Amino acid sequence: MQSAGCIQKSNSILQIYEKKINRPKKWGGNDTRSHSVSALRATVKTRVWALCFALTVLVSPLFAQDVQPITLEVSDAPVASVIKQIEQQSGYTFFYNTKDIESMRHVNLSLHGSDLKTALTQLFRGTGITWSIDERHVILKGAEKHSQTTQADRLSGRIVDKNGMPIVGATILVAGSTSLGTTTDIDGMFYFPWSQQIAGATLNVSFIGYVSQFVPVAGRTMLDITLLEDNQQLEAVVVTALGIKRAERAVSYNVQNVMTDEVFKAKDISLANNLSGRIAGVQINSSSAGIGGETKIVMRGTKSIYNDNNALYVLDGIPLPSLSMTTPSASYTIMRTSNPSGDGISMLNSDDIGNMSVLTGPSSAALYGSKAANGVVMLSTRTGEEGLSVSYSNNTTFMSPFVMPDFQRSYGALDGSFSSWSTTRMSKSATWSPEDFFQTGYNTTNSVSLSFGKDKSSTYLSAGVVKAEGIIPNNEFNRYNFTASHTNSFLKDRMHLSVLGMYINLNEQNMLASGQYYNPLVPIYLLSPSEDLNKYAVYERYDASRNFKTQYWDWGDMGMSMQNPYWIINRNMFNTEKNRFLFGASLKYDITDWLDVTGRARIDYTDMLAEQKNYASTNKLFAGDYGRYYYNEYRTMQRYGDVMLNINKSFFDQQLSLTAAVGASIEDLKYRATLLGGDLTSVANLFTLSNMTANKASSKTTYNDQTQSVFATVQLGFRNMVFLDLTGRNDWSTALVNTRSLSMFYPSVGLSAVLTDIFGVKSKVLSYAKIRASYAEVGNAPMRYITVPTYPVSSSGPQTTTFLTVENYEPERTKSWEVGADVRLWGNKIVVGATYYNSRTLNQIFNPSISSTSTKSSMYVNGGRVDNKGVELSLEVNQKLGPVDWQSNVIYSRNRNKIVRMLHDYEINGERITQDSMVMGGTSGVKMVVREGGRMGDIYVNTLKTDDHGYIWVSPAGDVATDPNNFIYAGNTNPSYTLSWRNSFNWKGFSLGFMFNARVGGIGVSLTQAAMDYYGVSAVTAEARDNGGVLVNGQRVGKIQSYYEKTANMGDGAIGACYVYSMTNVRLGELTFGYDIPVQKWCKWIKGLNVSFIGRNLLMLYCKAPFDPELVSGSGTYSSGIDYFQQPSLRNLGFSVKVTF
Repeated sequence: MQSAGCIQKSNSILQIYEKKINRPKKWGGNDTRSHSVSALRATVKTRVWALCFALTVLVSPLFAQDVQPITLEVSDAPVASVIKQIEQQSGYTFFYNTKDIESMRHVNLSLHGSDLKTALTQLFRGTGITWSIDERHVILKGAEKHSQTTQADRLSGRIVDKNGMPIVGATILVAGSTSLGTTTDIDGMFYFPWSQQIAGATLNVSFIGYVSQFVPVAGRTMLDITLLEDNQQLEAVVVTALGIKRAERAVSYNVQNVMTDEVFKAKDISLANNLSGRIAGVQINSSSAGIGGETKIVMRGTKSIYNDNNALYVLDGIPLPSLSMTTPSASYTIMRTSNPSGDGISMLNSDDIGNMSVLTGPSSAALYGSKAANGVVMLSTRTGEEGLSVSYSNNTTFMSPFVMPDFQRSYGALDGSFSSWSTTRMSKSATWSPEDFFQTGYNTTNSVSLSFGKDKSSTYLSAGVVKAEGIIPNNEFNRYNFTASHTNSFLKDRMHLSVLGMYINLNEQNMLASGQYYNPLVPIYLLSPSEDLNKYAVYERYDASRNFKTQYWDWGDMGMSMQNPYWIINRNMFNTEKNRFLFGASLKYDITDWLDVTGRARIDYTDMLAEQKNYASTNKLFAGDYGRYYYNEYRTMQRYGDVMLNINKSFFDQQLSLTAAVGASIEDLKYRATLLGGDLTSVANLFTLSNMTANKASSKTTYNDQTQSVFATVQLGFRNMVFLDLTGRNDWSTALVNTRSLSMFYPSVGLSAVLTDIFGVKSKVLSYAKIRASYAEVGNAPMRYITVPTYPVSSSGPQTTTFLTVENYEPERTKSWEVGADVRLWGNKIVVGATYYNSRTLNQIFNPSISSTSTKSSMYVNGGRVDNKGVELSLEVNQKLGPVDWQSNVIYSRNRNKIVRMLHDYEINGERITQDSMVMGGTSGVKMVVREGGRMGDIYVNTLKTDDHGYIWVSPAGDVATDPNNFIYAGNTNPSYTLSWRNSFNWKGFSLGFMFNARVGGIGVSLTQAAMDYYGVSAVTAEARDNGGVLVNGQRVGKIQSYYEKTANMGDGAIGACYVYSMTNVRLGELTFGYDIPVQKWCKWIKGLNVSFIGRNLLMLYCKAPFDPELVSGSGTYSSGIDYFQQPSLRNLGFSVKVTF
């Protein structure tokens, strides 16, 4: 039926009904198409039925909708013919003007059980034709004739919350219309076909939990709308495994979203460090390497004795290679022969990250298989948006030492002695202090981005530059980031293409973590206050006999490989250059409105050159007569590809929902390292390969890991309030070669229920309540090489012994379960989250020695079990304090670890092997021990000799004696619990935020303090001299120097029991103060301008240790708990500026 006129209806029965029940703010869940009156009837019916209101049950038949699902498959058919078929199937009558509608235009259309709105959207997409529904009529209106200056064919908009996160399912109504409306999609976007009516319309924007807004279009083609929270429940969207977005209510495990704009206000060079104190169940420790160092992230406790315990990083749903140079199971040592380097995550530009979420438990990460046993950090890159936007930001911070040991500056050295054991105070104050050696470090980050796009395509371009210097002179870090991404929709919006490219160039110089070698802090900390440090600043002098400059240092190595500190930072050079290329693409095809297929691919290539140049006259341990040169090349290439079929469909009038994905992936990782090193010959300090000795050390390491996988995830939802999750993944890994296990299967199951919806709770106090539970199994793949025994080759030929791997070797497997609840009170004023988890990691790896008569010297075998259990609690308060918006967050985490079982009575060739404890590194007086019944992180120390009553034995002459072989349990390096408290205040563009962090429990050992005691430069040695003796058993012992020389023993040989400290600490971890300058009042082309003061590690409120307990020497499992000349942690003060055009 055709008509040139328009039919208008008003005061329908439904409108009268709406007035009586106060029309709800949210219509139709996540439907992104325009809403008809008929759709509203069905939605009202479904929701009221779910809440079991008897009144609505009685009247709902009046508003029932009898629209039949539409199924069409037409190719090159006239529009008029298609309209007629839709009329026949739907029962609706179409009205339109043939002058406006090209009824003979031929179209292709594929509909399978679609509703009327979907059919209309697909039929008229891109034509400019608008439609409205009134009763049983569909009214079509042709595209408006615009002037040449009007280019838009539709109105686009994006709705976000105050943190910039998209709001899914918000309702947008055209004011004055009863049928023109739509909702936002998963990205917070909405669209209206362009018309004169839309150009002059006012939009009513609303969503449950937020204050409604009336927004005039005023001829604009793009609207950016921010909704403020109201006293109602909120619906959030989280990014889960494989990059799948889901409503918060539908997730059966603990997923924690991180607001990137808030996190990166006081940004660190490594974006991982910015997560500290913001995630429950996660322990984050910065490396003592300082700027650009790697970060140790352990979630829900240490699970593996030998394998990696760090979290997996995922970018846009695809795992990233770690690129860490740290061996996860490496034993702790104080003798480091090479300086550290940053990991892969420290190479990314934080301004390119649009969203972060953390999956702390194996349940949430089961789809990533063996890599995800330790949790996942999900990163999503920024993409372009409609319109044109240019953003520039500058972040400049200045750094100084935060926590340092206490030095004495009163007692000097005796003549000819390096140690400061004078018994009389110096007549003049010391002219220098160890703090003088440090410089004011700085970090300047500049970033510019360009975003532009239209309705079907968008582009994002960015460039970032980081220039930084550490607090140790000549420690530098430079990074250059370039990023480009593009999204495009074509084939009538069925095909969606996304591409991403990154190039990163990074340069590191003289990064320092800890240890005795190449460490300028050793002579700086131990040099006597009676010495003049400044005279060593001229660190080299011309040697006429050698015809070049040589090191100036009066004291030799003092048995500690000691050198002039200024020589170390200028003539023991460590330079690393990295070039990283990352290219990825994703192609998605919408088969129907509920079925699509997606393919993704990525190549991640990193080339690293590490050079070490030790100049002539460096300590003989490190260089020959003419110097020593190391030239090391590392190349890593990861290739990844996957394909997924995704289903998202509802059944039985929205009563049941199905969300599923099934797919396959392949990941291939290639690594090659070529290492060359040796003394220089002929020409001093000429660092070339041709000037290296002929018998230089050389090695080449290569490996190729590959994992092929299939996976599936299914979620069934009932009435949008009960959800069942099932996932499974099977990995075929090259790490399993020569084992009986051809593959590894990892399942998980989860259940969540929204109690307030199930029981129809309508309370002003309890706004939302959800419970969840899940179970999962994931694991660590075997360590590289151990399933392929090989015979090492030396200069004399192949060796005759190797290791053995048992035939029934299996990968580690973590079985875990968790239960939790999420509650919102008084709308969104109080938000509470609680999770309890319990995990068991089986098939731990052991490498015991076996009979020397065999050609196998050791073997790899499974055995043992490590358990972790704990609690994660979070509390959020949102409250108005007059005109001020206040948000407060408290996060509490507690983990308990236990080594339940070690290796017992394993029989091989008639030999029974038991390994109930292992030493994982340390020194002569401090041991990191893994023992059955103990915990990961246990430390044992030796002691002084004691008498029968347990007191320290003291001779009549006042001497103490050591008991170096008697080791006792000192404690555990892990905290009993961690706590953080964050607050933010916002008022008229001003913002104030601060965060306090607390770590309670755990112990550490400071060998730095021991070395300082041995040389008499610590404050406690001056205090003992001032008081006439050392306090032992409550009495003063007069032989001060003798006491400290026995107990400290040059530091590395110290009696550990004398240097155990509590690692409990409380600090002001972060402070920001900013202002959004209302620059648009004066300059319309500037969208926003923010200036902020930023600070990190500003104040230590409580700490008894002479070092920062939150620092680690690396990201390995056994890298924390022992301080030996670690670089001090950093206090950061600075400012940031961000302007958007």
